[in-house]
Amino acid sequence: MRHARARLIGAAAANTGKIFTEADVEVSEAVDFTEYYPFSVNQFDNMENLQCKGKGVALVITPWNFPIAIPCGGIVSSLAAGNTVIFKPASAAVMVAWELCQCLWNAGVSKNTLQLIPCSGSQIGSKMTLHPDVDYIVLTGGTDTGMRILKERPDVFLAAETGGKNATIVTAMADRDQAIKNVIQSAFGNCGQKCSATSLLILEKEVYEDEHFKQQLVDAAQSFKTGPAWQFRNKMGPLVNKPDDDLQKALTTLEPGETWALKPENLNDNPYMWTPGIKYDVKSGSYTHMTEFFGPVLAVM
Repeated sequence: MRHARARLIGAAAANTGKIFTEADVEVSEAVDFTEYYPFSVNQFDNMENLQCKGKGVALVITPWNFPIAIPCGGIVSSLAAGNTVIFKPASAAVMVAWELCQCLWNAGVSKNTLQLIPCSGSQIGSKMTLHPDVDYIVLTGGTDTGMRILKERPDVFLAAETGGKNATIVTAMADRDQAIKNVIQSAFGNCGQKCSATSLLILEKEVYEDEHFKQQLVDAAQSFKTGPAWQFRNKMGPLVNKPDDDLQKALTTLEPGETWALKPENLNDNPYMWTPGIKYDVKSGSYTHMTEFFGPVLAVM
């Protein structure tokens, strides 16, 4: 995996639009997983009066937003614990999945032990999740997908990490320069396409009414250059998919009372390329407050 760093980064950039600096840390995380999980299993295996065995067949279903690290974690932990793996990557990240599997196969993992199935989740996914020979499922993806799997097969062992609406709170006692730096990175890193992105910024009244803070926040977001992953000056690449209804609405419209501190711009009529957006005056309980947009829109309350 260390030797394949360049290929993995290139695949992530070409396939998902991820900028090089963000793909690079994913490779490092994947390398850490390949070190950590076998070590952990060995620790358990060496404990007296404890017997360990694998569960059997793992189905690892992974997303496109972290196409190197998340799949590697699910696959390597399962292999290290003595299981065989069926790997179903996101359709938008199949090239990266292929390169990742090449690393493991080249390292000596059998193609019977690790099998890659690139397919449509909506068309083929249920055939795999419902199959009685699948002993457990590792899912990183949408909450709806996780709930559907449990509804269709309530007896299955499911380890799932799903979405949410993540918030950062800034109090009057905070270091405001540091807060802005971290909020901007969290909100717009990876194009905001992660469940841990700061999609909601909750400010204590004194900070909310501080015009200097607001202007600094906008200036910092404007400096977060958007463009192709191949141009290294850019800090934000293209979206993986064209904005869905929720994100399209968030990027282009305001709800009653909301204002644009920084209005997102669509670049070169490219539906995948949007600059960061910041909404102020977001109301409690509103659509913006309650909806996960999964894109470069920051709501401030």
